[in-house]
Amino acid sequence: MIDFIKIWSYISSEEVSLLKNSVDFMGSYNVSTGESISRNMSGNEVNPFIEARAKGMKIKLYPNGRCEISGSIHKYFNDGKHNFNYFGRKELSHALEELHKHLNINISEFRLSNIEIGVNIIPPVDSDIIINNAFMYKNKVFENKIHSDEGNYKQAGLTEYMVKLYNKRKHYTNQGYKINNETLRFELKYTVMRSINDLGVVFVKDLEKGLESFKKPLLNAWDNILLYDHTLDYYLPEKTRLEYSNPNYWMSLKQTNQRTFKKQFNNLRKLNLTHSKGIYLQTQGAIDNMLDRIIQD
Repeated sequence: MIDFIKIWSYISSEEVSLLKNSVDFMGSYNVSTGESISRNMSGNEVNPFIEARAKGMKIKLYPNGRCEISGSIHKYFNDGKHNFNYFGRKELSHALEELHKHLNINISEFRLSNIEIGVNIIPPVDSDIIINNAFMYKNKVFENKIHSDEGNYKQAGLTEYMVKLYNKRKHYTNQGYKINNETLRFELKYTVMRSINDLGVVFVKDLEKGLESFKKPLLNAWDNILLYDHTLDYYLPEKTRLEYSNPNYWMSLKQTNQRTFKKQFNNLRKLNLTHSKGIYLQTQGAIDNMLDRIIQD
C-alpha cells in the first residue's frame, strides 16, 4: 500500500557518527576553496548537506543534525529495483526494520512529511483503457505526465495531495521485467500531511497500525473520478457518446456551466452503473479487495 515516503528528524551526534559509518556520504564542495557549497547555481543561499543512497533511498544530513530520508520503501524492500509486486503489512514491517538496521539509527520517531498510499490491482480491462478514460478528479483535469522512474501516468493535483493512475505492467515490461498480469496502480500522493495526521499517522511508528485508516480516503478518491466506461459505446446515442467520451467536453462544461456539469456527471455515473459492463464498479471492487487483503494480512 505504501510506496514513497519522506521522513525527517533531528538526530544526536552519536547517531550522526553511526549513520556516517553505515553509508557513504557525498557532499558538494567548491573546487577552489574546498568549502561546502551554501549557494545553488542561481546564487541563492541554501542549507549545505551531505547525501547518501541506500537501495534507492536518499539520505540527507545537515550540519545541525537534521536528517531527511526519502524514496520508495516498496522498492527498498526489493533491493531498490522495482515496486510492481505485492507490498502489504508484513513487507512494510520488514522493509522498515531493514532500513533501521542498514542506517544503524532508530527511524521510528522520524516524522512523515510526504507519503504515497495506493494499490497495485489486476484491472478488469487493459490498464490504458481505464487511464485514458479517466478525465477528471473532483474539479481537476487529469494531466498526462512522464517521469523517468514511473513512466507515463495521469495525475490530478489538489492543494494537499495528488491522484495518480498508471500502467505498472507496461512500465516495467519496457524495462525487461516479466509481469504475467495486467497491473494498474492507483494512488494518492500527499505533500501536505494535515489529513494524514488527522488519521493518527504522524511518525514512522504509526504506519503499520495506520494502514486501516488509508482505505477510506482511497475509496473516496476513486468515487470522485470522472470515468467514461467505454462499454457504454453500444448503448448511448451517437451525440451523447461523442460528448461523454471526449475529455474536452467535460472540461468545457466545467468551466462554463457548473450546474449542467454536475447533472451530466451524475448521469454518466448512473449510466456506468446501470448500462455498462461495469468496468468502473469492477475496478472499485478490485481496489477494495486489495485494500482488505493488505489490512488483514
